[in-house]
Amino acid sequence: MTEHIQAIFIRESETRSQPKPHTVYKIEVHAAVRNWIVWKRYSEFAKLNSRFLTIFPKNRPPVPLPSKHIFPSTFSDPDRIEDRRRGLEDYLRGMLSSRDDRWRQTELWKEFLAIPTGRQLDGQAHYTSESWLDEYNAMNSTAREIRSLINKRATHMGRDEISASHNCTMQAKKLLITLSSRTSALESGLTGLANGSFFQGLMSDGELRRRQDMLSTLKDERDTLMRLVNTGRQEQELLYNKPTSQSPTAALQQQKQQQQQRAKETEWTRGLDNGGLLTQQQQLMEDQDQQVEQFSSILSRQRQLGIAIGDELETQSQILDELDGDVGRTQTKLKFASKKLGKIK
Repeated sequence: MTEHIQAIFIRESETRSQPKPHTVYKIEVHAAVRNWIVWKRYSEFAKLNSRFLTIFPKNRPPVPLPSKHIFPSTFSDPDRIEDRRRGLEDYLRGMLSSRDDRWRQTELWKEFLAIPTGRQLDGQAHYTSESWLDEYNAMNSTAREIRSLINKRATHMGRDEISASHNCTMQAKKLLITLSSRTSALESGLTGLANGSFFQGLMSDGELRRRQDMLSTLKDERDTLMRLVNTGRQEQELLYNKPTSQSPTAALQQQKQQQQQRAKETEWTRGLDNGGLLTQQQQLMEDQDQQVEQFSSILSRQRQLGIAIGDELETQSQILDELDGDVGRTQTKLKFASKKLGKIK
């Protein structure tokens, strides 16, 4: 089932530097039950208009697309950008309000505005280069929010605030579900962008690798957050199941025993014999040694940089002292010359 679009607004524009400086326009789509945002470049509007003219050569859109300015460029002129923003808004609104719905019935229109159709969305149709980055940044913010909730949960658990800790866990789990599903959509969307579509040309190999690395980092963060949330949930279950009839001392002892039991078996040590545990411990120690060496190397570079800055400051100080001496001598000569001039007069 396709969403019924009720209104379209383009209220804002934004200048971006990646992959090269350009301007994008924020399209706000208001439907019957939900609203969403799509960012588009002028070139994407031009492709849409060109395609419409090819499909309907005898029926132009009700409102013409704003013309493109080469000299001077619109990019560096805020007034021209504002005029283009209004023109693009009128262009879309003209097709939306027209009694002739031939444009609105095309897949081009639905793809351009990212209108949900009730079927599985194709990654090529769902994302443009800019909208993919917007979605990635939104998921990064969601991951940071989940980590913040996990930190808050730890604080509440330390204060024995069980209810508040449980609420943080539930909120984090809800956000994790959203993060997982939308990360999968980002992955399929990147595949679509790599293959190219009508509104988005082929992505360069360098940009594709960069985005693959970004997505891999996001997926690693998602997996880490899942482990943290599940670990905290197990601790909360132990606290909830703690008998209330026990004395504080007995309850504390039982909690310590449970912690000791949990320390014996973790997801990393389960299934390992003594040799495997020893090997794992040695590997952890080697990793820590490597981190210490890297930190030492960083400190050494910082020390060298500090020494170089100190030498430069000392040189500049000497230059300033010499300049001060030259200024003093010049002032003395000027005074002597002024006295001579006074005698001559």
